[in-house]
Amino acid sequence: MANFTTHVTVAGMAAVAVVSPIAAMGLLPWPDSLVLALFVVMGTLLPDIDVNGGRPQRWLFGTLALAGAILAFHLVADLKVFSLVAVPGQVFTVEAIALAILVWFLIRHPAATLFQKMTRHRGLCHSLVVAALWGLGWVYLGLTWLSTPDLLVWLQGLALFVGFLIHLILDELYSVDINSARIKRSFGSAFKIWEPAFPLGSLLATAALGLLLWQLPYPHELMEWLRVGFLS
Repeated sequence: MANFTTHVTVAGMAAVAVVSPIAAMGLLPWPDSLVLALFVVMGTLLPDIDVNGGRPQRWLFGTLALAGAILAFHLVADLKVFSLVAVPGQVFTVEAIALAILVWFLIRHPAATLFQKMTRHRGLCHSLVVAALWGLGWVYLGLTWLSTPDLLVWLQGLALFVGFLIHLILDELYSVDINSARIKRSFGSAFKIWEPAFPLGSLLATAALGLLLWQLPYPHELMEWLRVGFLS
């Protein structure tokens, strides 16, 4: 298996190789292109969220915990009961702060521990169906909750998917020992459509992917961008 530093290094090189021509051709402004490169790197780290105690797993659940705490705070902040601290245009309440802390704790610890128990390295998280889930899941989140232009959201989701594929391909390459002219036992475990050893999880992931495809609109902006930039 390629180590963490190798993955990040290769991801950075791949991100530059993918994004630099896009920016140089004027297909995207440089700031948007740099953000796209960051999504490629993030996608490269995602398959290793099933490594117990690994940095990708800690970063993911730390980010989810922070996002969940912020969302929980804003959901109850409007109750404005038992005001603790008042600032112009906002009232921080005891309930909002307490719920935010509780949500952060539940995601950062019990949820992370449950995820560790339910997953194994190079399992379902190393599958193409999960790669597509990450990409389309971000697109759904962006189109539903964020104010990012539709084209950029689709490109970011595609960048996550590409980064994920880079990780899987790199893992498979590291399963071939060129010097000893042999194939390691891990060969074939990193790059797969779904996880045969976890049929229920694979079925649920496939169903979730189908639901996303049904919910998402046709990517007109992305198709037009590809047609004008690369096909014309």
